[in-house]
Amino acid sequence: MNPQVQKVLDGDASPQALTPTQRAELAAVESQLDAVLCAIPTRPLPDLAPAVLERIRRESRARAQSVAAPSSSSRLRDAVAWLWRPHAISIAWRPAYALAAAAVFMAAFALDSLRPHPANIAAAPQQVLTQFVLSAPGAKRVAVAGDFSGWKPVHVMTRSEAGVWTVVVPLDPGVHDYAFVVDGERWVPDPTAPSVNDGFGGMNSRLAVLSPDNGRS
Repeated sequence: MNPQVQKVLDGDASPQALTPTQRAELAAVESQLDAVLCAIPTRPLPDLAPAVLERIRRESRARAQSVAAPSSSSRLRDAVAWLWRPHAISIAWRPAYALAAAAVFMAAFALDSLRPHPANIAAAPQQVLTQFVLSAPGAKRVAVAGDFSGWKPVHVMTRSEAGVWTVVVPLDPGVHDYAFVVDGERWVPDPTAPSVNDGFGGMNSRLAVLSPDNGRS
């Protein structure tokens, strides 16, 4: 799962900060959670109190009939002894209860699998929010693509009134190659970043993203 989507599920980020692709992934995860929760039966368990009280009454009547004219003190002792003595109560386990228990177990397992575990958090690299900027007043649509997106222009940029396009993308620490895709067909390197050969006769840009831990050291 995308780390930004996980932050939104945990309540640590707002859905407005997600890209269209991340919002689609968030909607899919929420739909799966709703489906699991809706599958859990809401039928309440039966009230066993009447059956237990009836059993107590029957045993009390049987004990009263077996003792001829007992005194009040002996009846009190018998009642106390009966209350402290363990009794077997049989409860019929119906298939519906088994299905309900299985549904609750599956829901708990599914929700737990979606939660980030401490071991996974420690092992995963912490991403860094990186801003891309391009001045292209005449462009109608600009996106950024790179090795971090499989070279697909999924990170669509926002245009200001001055014609400056910007977008913020979470990147893993390391070196990344990228380029801007203008109007869906023209690949433009970043004029403010070092250029590298793309291997197809064109040029890409290169960016080094430092780990937050390295930045503090």
